[in-house]
Amino acid sequence: MTIYRTKDVVEKSFSRLKNTLDLNRLRVHNNERMENKLFISFIALLLISELHQRMLRGGLYKTYTMHEMLLKVRKLRVARLNGKRIVQPISKEQHEIFKALGFEDPVG
Repeated sequence: MTIYRTKDVVEKSFSRLKNTLDLNRLRVHNNERMENKLFISFIALLLISELHQRMLRGGLYKTYTMHEMLLKVRKLRVARLNGKRIVQPISKEQHEIFKALGFEDPVG
């Protein structure tokens, strides 16, 4: 059973690499660019895995898919005026998402 679960984690990681990060084909012309793309994709996979774990712990999958949650958070806008950071007011949904993920609201 342990081997099966480990295999499942690896398969899901490869699925995320192929589908979420668009790595079906590398489409590069030299070895250095391929290594760079794979390195960036590996870092992105680590970030996606951490986000997945936080969504599980925070119970966000009951309400959102990862894509839906990212679309909600993506609407947040930040501007700088005279050296001060100005954040557009966040919605109730965004507040709940930040809280469930274990982050403070991005205000101030």
